[in-house]
Amino acid sequence: MSKLVKSLKEAIQLSGLKDGMTVSFHHHLRNGDMVAVMVLDAVAELGIKDLNVNISSVFDTHAPFIEYIRDGVVTGIETNYMGGVVGRAVSEGIMNKPVIFRTHGGRPSDIISGKSPIDVAFIAAPTADPMGNCSGKYGKSACGSLGYAFADAMFAKKVVVITDNLVEYPLAGFSIPEVYVDCVVKVDQIGDPAG
Repeated sequence: MSKLVKSLKEAIQLSGLKDGMTVSFHHHLRNGDMVAVMVLDAVAELGIKDLNVNISSVFDTHAPFIEYIRDGVVTGIETNYMGGVVGRAVSEGIMNKPVIFRTHGGRPSDIISGKSPIDVAFIAAPTADPMGNCSGKYGKSACGSLGYAFADAMFAKKVVVITDNLVEYPLAGFSIPEVYVDCVVKVDQIGDPAG
């Protein structure tokens, strides 16, 4: 058995993502994160618009969000932190909706309680197996525990794991178990450790 799909676009299509839905991303890769931009590039190519993005932190590496906002791909942002690049553009009024800011613990609490429902969670996993067991402790993009993504994995309607280090099943010492994962995508790089 395998939940591995051939491409990010295929995973997005299988997730049922449509206009107006909410997607989520976690911040473990920090300013080295490549997954949020990678996903939103694919979403834009598929013609999906009006997304609410629940991302635990918006770093300067997420500068392409500005174009996604201008193009109507992203119309809402929920976050704990926003860096200067995107923050400046938001302060200048590029969004019609206000950004929702939460505390570090408020975000998972609101996901768990249903106040902030997620349609599709995209989890950047430095190591994963074909069934979706994943960990942040190993691999070239290792970041430590994936604990902050637990609420996303457990409460999103669909979960896509994106990894640059696919290992044989079963992955020992996983952080997030396969029971929460709908599909897995292997890409070349999910994070830049120098970021």
